[in-house]
Parts: sequence; C-alpha cells; structure tokens
Amino acid sequence: MKKYVVLFIGVILVAFIISCVIFMGDHELDLNSEEVSILYSYLGEVDVYHCGGLNQYTGEEVTYDDISTSNKLCQAYYTADKDNIQNEESNTTTTNDQDVAICEVGDTIRLAALEDENTCSYQTISKDDLNEAYHDVYGTDMPEEENTSFYIGAAEACYLEEGEYYCGNAETFTWSLRPEATIYRLLNNAVKRINGDIVITDYYLRISDNKCYSSNNTDSEITACSNALSENPDTTIDSEFVQEYGTLYEHTFKRNSNGTNYWYSSNIK
Repeated sequence: MKKYVVLFIGVILVAFIISCVIFMGDHELDLNSEEVSILYSYLGEVDVYHCGGLNQYTGEEVTYDDISTSNKLCQAYYTADKDNIQNEESNTTTTNDQDVAICEVGDTIRLAALEDENTCSYQTISKDDLNEAYHDVYGTDMPEEENTSFYIGAAEACYLEEGEYYCGNAETFTWSLRPEATIYRLLNNAVKRINGDIVITDYYLRISDNKCYSSNNTDSEITACSNALSENPDTTIDSEFVQEYGTLYEHTFKRNSNGTNYWYSSNIK
C-alpha cells in the first residue's frame, strides 16, 4: 500500500512540474495583438527621415548607446500619447536672409512657414510627457544635456523652451542623399520569456538597384536573392520571397519595473 502511495505522489509531482512548465514557461504571443504591435513600432519606420529609419537593422548587435539621442527623442515623440500633443498656429513675423517667412513662437524659437504661407502650423508637447514616452520605449529617462532639440522629419524639428517642446518646420535643415531602396519586413514570431522579457523575430530585406541586402549597410549583399531577381525581373516580392531570402533579426524587449516592456537590443538571429 505504501508503495502505491509513493507512486501516486510521484505522478502528482510530475503533473505539477509539467503544469508549471506549460503555464509559467515561455509562450508565444499573437503577432496581431496590441502588445506586439506597440513594441514592434518602437523599432521605427523604413523612412530614413523618420528618426533615422530602421536603426536596429545593421547586421550587428544594436543597443541603447548605438542610437543617437536625436533619433531616440524622435522615436519617443512619435510614441507619445497623441492627447499630449497640441496643435498650434502662429502668424509670420519676419523673414530670414534666405527670404523665408519666419514665425517667432515662445520667447526664442523660430519656425519656418511653408512657401507662400503667412502662418506656421506646429505642435507642442511638454518635456515631462515626452520623457514619459521616452521611458516607455527605452526604459530610462531622457539625457538632460542632450535633449534641447531634435528632428522629427526631413525638415521638421522640435525645440525645447522652459519645459515645452515646439515642433514645426525648421528654419535650416540638411537633406541626406541616399540610394533609392525598398525595404521589406515580415514578422516571424513573438515569445514571452519566463522572466517577463519579450523577444520578437522578423525577416528584413532591402532591395536597391535590383540587388538584395541583409541590413542598412550597402555592402551586405544577399547573392542568392540578387541572382533570383536578375534571372526573373518580374519576380513578385511577397511574404514567401522575404521569408526565403530575408535575414532573420531578433529584438529583445526587457521588462520594466511598471510591468511594461521596453526595447533593449537587436541583432541577427
């Protein structure tokens, strides 16, 4: 009888351990869930003028310190709660040396009006609200000494004055000439680790001048992919093509003290 009792207890313990592994271990997340969509948005956009583009896809490990403060502030701006961003308008008050109409807003900030316009449309967001969004994305506060201004587009910038950012058309800006390219990304899976971290993997493929590349660097060509395009110029770039020739990247989002996740690192898997 004692033998059967021991055996029964053993079976119960095994069942308990299996249950713990199932319910407390790693488990996959729905790729269409809001949680995954929000975290994936932290990686940026394909547009190089939108916060520098996809800064995490370099072919090497990328962490917080590898992204410029300006691009991180920009990403926080686009992540911020839209209810915290106010739309404003101001009349032009002067022109600069290039005969561009200027709006003087705040005490010291100058924004440019569009051609043939006599008003400037711009947005404002408090430093505290931007810092909250920055903390959501990167798990830390904005660096005090580097947060006075940043670009949010090719010709749009935000300027800090007394705890408030004014964001509009910049008086001066620089265009960056880059080869025309089309970038494809395909979500592969998302897993929540037992420690609370979330890992998202996706396929990345950049095509420029009918050649394929595995990162934002122009020297990382995927020869097999380039050959496939060369042999059949009418090839349809669909999800199957991206999965076959794209490079698999892994993005880790660490768990924050408030229970949310922030971007921590990205690298080729």
